[in-house]
Amino acid sequence: MDDEVSRSSMSDRESSSSPERPSRGRARGRARARSRARGQGPARRRGARARGICRGPNRHETLRQRVIDRNLQLRNRVAEMTEDALRELVMSVCERDPSLILDIVDRASQAEAAQGGYHPLPGSNSPNWCVCSKCREMPTEEERVCCRQTPSNCLSTLPDFDLIVLDPLVLMVARRYRQDVLAAGEDDDFNRSNRHAGYRQFILWQHGHLGAGNRRVIPSCCTWRIRDTYPDSFGQYRGFVGGRLG
Repeated sequence: MDDEVSRSSMSDRESSSSPERPSRGRARGRARARSRARGQGPARRRGARARGICRGPNRHETLRQRVIDRNLQLRNRVAEMTEDALRELVMSVCERDPSLILDIVDRASQAEAAQGGYHPLPGSNSPNWCVCSKCREMPTEEERVCCRQTPSNCLSTLPDFDLIVLDPLVLMVARRYRQDVLAAGEDDDFNRSNRHAGYRQFILWQHGHLGAGNRRVIPSCCTWRIRDTYPDSFGQYRGFVGGRLG
């Protein structure tokens, strides 16, 4: 009897002093790991960046500053050049890119307008909406467009206009190129064919390729310069028609 009581007491002590189950220890370990992860995750790093810690200029800011520095350096170098050197530089640049003459013409016209502008002489034949004094009255309001240059800078009087818009050899090449691309036939009327080619050359020169349905009105001064060079035998001309294929 005493032996049974002794074994029962020992069994009770062993069960009361047994260690915790391993699974509970692992659960608390995972909870502590998750707690540490929440304190050390991306949100905390984003908060540090938001407070301005270790933040440098981004790529866009760096490129913008480089452009500012380059332009400032260019201005300083131009300011150090003599007037003769500047003239030679402008001439050499215009020889490489003749289209820059249009920028020079615009600047000259703006400077003249700032000094009082151009005032037509009494009895002038140019309409009141004309600035260059070379325009003529047009049949529709849409066609009453001037190049907006002063008389000495009118686009229709520029040497480039003669070369690009009026030269018969240039127009012949332009006509043949268009015929090849569009599979269009040659117009039997030589002057009419050159007039239409001249119109297209002017638009290409001034505005680039516009595409189908995107049309521009040619200034009256330039339109009549083309018509005077390649006139219609009956004096009949078709006006501006929008939305057609160029």
